[in-house]
Amino acid sequence: MLEAFGGFSAGMLYNTYGLIGSISDGYAQDAYDALTVSDLMNAQKKVADNLVKVLEDLKNGGFLKAKKDQDFAGSLITVLKGLKNQAQLLEDFADNKSRQKQEAYEEQRKKNWSAISKLMGIEE
Repeated sequence: MLEAFGGFSAGMLYNTYGLIGSISDGYAQDAYDALTVSDLMNAQKKVADNLVKVLEDLKNGGFLKAKKDQDFAGSLITVLKGLKNQAQLLEDFADNKSRQKQEAYEEQRKKNWSAISKLMGIEE
């Protein structure tokens, strides 16, 4: 069961990462305006918050007995928080197209990809 959970979790992280990137690309090509980006990113941030809470409850509630399962849950929490930050940074950039905001978004995007690829065993 936990292996299936791990697979679904990794897939969800990968898809969320791709979704945020696609919305970023769409914004860059004027397919989305700043308000639409904000709405879409707020939805992603809420999902991330909900999943972090579930994982923290699992981790802290004694449901995950093996250390490797606890460590995996901790890694998922870290990546989810990073994805939430990436979503916020994209929203910030859409609101104010400064180079600093763009660079912050790009830095977080790279950190997230590194963490996701490590979890999934994908070579960078």
